[in-house]
Amino acid sequence: MLGAMLYVHAGKGHYIPAKAVTDAMERAGHQTCLLDMFDVLRAPFWQWFCKHEWRFMLHHPRIERFYHRLMDTHFIASVVRFLSVRLHINRDFLAWYEQTKPDFILCTNFLGGSVIATIAKQAKLKVPVFVYAADVFNNPKAGYHHKIDRLFIPTELGVKNLLNQGYTSNQVRLSPFPLQTSIQQMEHLSKSQARQSLGLEDRFTILLNLGGEGIGSTALIKQLIKNKLAWQVVVVGNLSEHTKLRFQALARELPGMNIQTPGFVSNIGLYMLACDVQAGKAGANALMESLSLGRPFMINELLHAARDTQAFFDEYKVGWVIRRPKQQMITLKNFAEDQQAQRLMQERLASLPLSFSSDLFVNLLLNEMQALAD
Repeated sequence: MLGAMLYVHAGKGHYIPAKAVTDAMERAGHQTCLLDMFDVLRAPFWQWFCKHEWRFMLHHPRIERFYHRLMDTHFIASVVRFLSVRLHINRDFLAWYEQTKPDFILCTNFLGGSVIATIAKQAKLKVPVFVYAADVFNNPKAGYHHKIDRLFIPTELGVKNLLNQGYTSNQVRLSPFPLQTSIQQMEHLSKSQARQSLGLEDRFTILLNLGGEGIGSTALIKQLIKNKLAWQVVVVGNLSEHTKLRFQALARELPGMNIQTPGFVSNIGLYMLACDVQAGKAGANALMESLSLGRPFMINELLHAARDTQAFFDEYKVGWVIRRPKQQMITLKNFAEDQQAQRLMQERLASLPLSFSSDLFVNLLLNEMQALAD
């Protein structure tokens, strides 16, 4: 069986699940192709636009929340569907399909619904078109298409939100979260063991994740320094040398504070195991990976795509959404000093109604393929 995994290069949020499913498919003995959707469509402008638009929005979260809320509508989805079958991307996609002949297509970006599904259904291709909702608690309305074969999402809240959008219960499937191979297959060390392995001190540790774009603020660190909270802070992400120097300079302002800036790392799961709390913007992969390893998450900027994370945290109490750095510091201080709160947090994390496995995701996908064939 040949599965085509199509992602959009707007940060790592869509590539990582596509790669995780690709790896799991190959472990199961199937063939795959992992491709940027805009390479398939031969649309370099839109490839460039999505990448740089996302970076701009990360730098300006207030604009992001307004702009993406404005664009996230069924009307925009209808415009995209209208254009998809009238521009050259229709011809180029069909040419790719005839050359590749995949048994199914899985899109990990919402545009797969409004672009790929539209072209495939109008051309009456027999290939199933699946969409994985990479935002995990919802999928943008701008990707809506009533003929998507299956839409996979790893949370019950996400299922509810998709049904409210207009998808049918026959289309939506509650799925495992497709963990990337490096985390799914890693050894689960204790905090102390993970810290020793990484050369970190064995004390209260915050993992500040600036993501694949390396965009974030030093405001929380300044609050820790101001309140003399000499904890251990590890800053990961695709950091520039200037960003590393900013954090290292801050560390010198408070004796005893240990700030490490490893930047982009290939063993991010080990760093998650070494921390007490992970913090940063609400990237779905970082959030779900953190939960899978039993670590709470503090979101310091809630982007529009992650808007439903607040409702999830309100229900399950496994993290916080706090924009003001002073309140972030107070919340973390209270958590660090309260052993009972930490024990209760671990109990709640252990009982989450979530499943984490790219192999189980592939099993579900193949079962759905069989159901469609029958």
